[in-house]
Amino acid sequence: TLKIALSLASNLGDPSGDVSVTHTAEGMVSKSEANSLRQLINDSQSLPPDLRVPHSPLESGTAASQVLVMGPDDFIVATVSSLNRPFGSGIVTPSGILLNSQMLDFSWQNKTMNHSISRPQNLVQPGKRPRSFLLPTIVRPSEGMCGTYLCLGANNGDRALSSIVQV
Repeated sequence: TLKIALSLASNLGDPSGDVSVTHTAEGMVSKSEANSLRQLINDSQSLPPDLRVPHSPLESGTAASQVLVMGPDDFIVATVSSLNRPFGSGIVTPSGILLNSQMLDFSWQNKTMNHSISRPQNLVQPGKRPRSFLLPTIVRPSEGMCGTYLCLGANNGDRALSSIVQV
């Protein structure tokens, strides 16, 4: 399931300049697409080798933070912020905020650190936002205000989704 999800996610990027990204996202939430993808899942054999799954190396060091706010009206907001490196871009604002190195989230043609195939949907272009695997996740009871709440965040590139799902 995760291989399928990551394969689909590798075709995502900034939708503002690429209509294929919007079509990919619509397909990812389509019930008919989910039904056809469900047919690929088999507990006794792996997926076909032509299903390309991107791989991002894990960086060591603390590079993300998460903030969770829950108000008295039971509204919950979660955000995850990544520096992409232990000291981000190395630039500190006058107010003391360390800026991230978000440029690392782009695919760099012929220069990717993991030597994976660059996807055109996530190549560097002026004004374009890079794809990110930050996944602030809130789980709450389906009915009523009382119950167990869970807030998770992950930032380990293509491994973030499997981390969230395993927890």
